[in-house]
Amino acid sequence: MIGTRSRRRTPADVPATEWGLVLGAEMYPNGTPSPSLRARLDLALALFRAGKVRRLIVSGDEASNAEVSQMARYLVERGIPEDRIVLDEDGVDTYASCRRARQTPGLTRVTMISQDYHLPRTLTICRTIGLDAYGVGDASVRRTAPASWRRSVRRELAANVKMLADLARHRYRAA
Repeated sequence: MIGTRSRRRTPADVPATEWGLVLGAEMYPNGTPSPSLRARLDLALALFRAGKVRRLIVSGDEASNAEVSQMARYLVERGIPEDRIVLDEDGVDTYASCRRARQTPGLTRVTMISQDYHLPRTLTICRTIGLDAYGVGDASVRRTAPASWRRSVRRELAANVKMLADLARHRYRAA
């Protein structure tokens, strides 16, 4: 959205922050992350290993296939210490994830980790609620899982309409 372009960064040029927030996406019933979620988790791993984030919040809907627990397990199995991961099990949508992150003690700035097409809305919500955020987005799913990418982009268009309605109703407030 307008005003978020300067906050969207690449893994190489994002400023280092204490916190990274991985927004949830589909987790298959067998505990395997969807292509979009796997790309987000792999991006979080790369940012952590590069020293761009020191701690991670994994946010999603735990009632849906133990999404958050499985996200954390994926990261731990790939070398991120368990004590560097915080689970947000009530991140039922982007707004809830951003709002709950803003309430995290010691969190003053965050790197949002998602897909590139999701960042404008994510950063707009962060700015609206007073959360200082940068965004790093994965673009690989467009090539590696084009059908999944098309579904996700269609969903994102609808989510942008919902966000505009929520903004008009003043749903988004600083926590």
